[in-house]
Amino acid sequence: MNKITTVIVPLIIFSILSLLLDVKPAYSLPADDVIPLVDEEYYPQVHKALTNAKKSILCVMFMAKLDPKHTGGDEYQLVLDLINAHKRGVNVQVIFDQNVKFWEKGKKRNVIEKKSEYAYKLLSRNGVPVFYDDENKVTHNKILVIDKYITIIGSTNWTYGALRKNHEASVMIKSKSVARAFEKKLEKIEKEH
Repeated sequence: MNKITTVIVPLIIFSILSLLLDVKPAYSLPADDVIPLVDEEYYPQVHKALTNAKKSILCVMFMAKLDPKHTGGDEYQLVLDLINAHKRGVNVQVIFDQNVKFWEKGKKRNVIEKKSEYAYKLLSRNGVPVFYDDENKVTHNKILVIDKYITIIGSTNWTYGALRKNHEASVMIKSKSVARAFEKKLEKIEKEH
């Protein structure tokens, strides 16, 4: 085989496979910094980022499970951080998951599950714009976009278990283009009160 064939044949094969498999090209987005937030590293970094927010916070959280009898937990503090940011004039928007219990049978199947009900009520009472997603779709995101620059995304829910007991992995990305890309996608989530 000559050199041209050695280069051209793999490109043709790759192109055909890409079309057949509907492979989309991946594009990297520039980031100023990427910080892993593993296990106990999550809370102090997120608390600090929320406390330092100046303009905006978009929070899309699968579960913020608060116990009104235990207001000293980290999960409770993160919700208070959203309230305090709102009171400072930061544009805060929160979206929680709700869904029909599609895995249940019989009458329970039609029950709507609102995993973050107390957090929702606490935010709402304090004037924070808070929504549930469409009940027929699970919003499994655990993401914050802060000041259109910091994106925090990963496996960590705002629960006692996630913040104190579980192994969780998240990441803080400092990048305007990453934040913008996520905000654009998250804006498409259907919201209801």
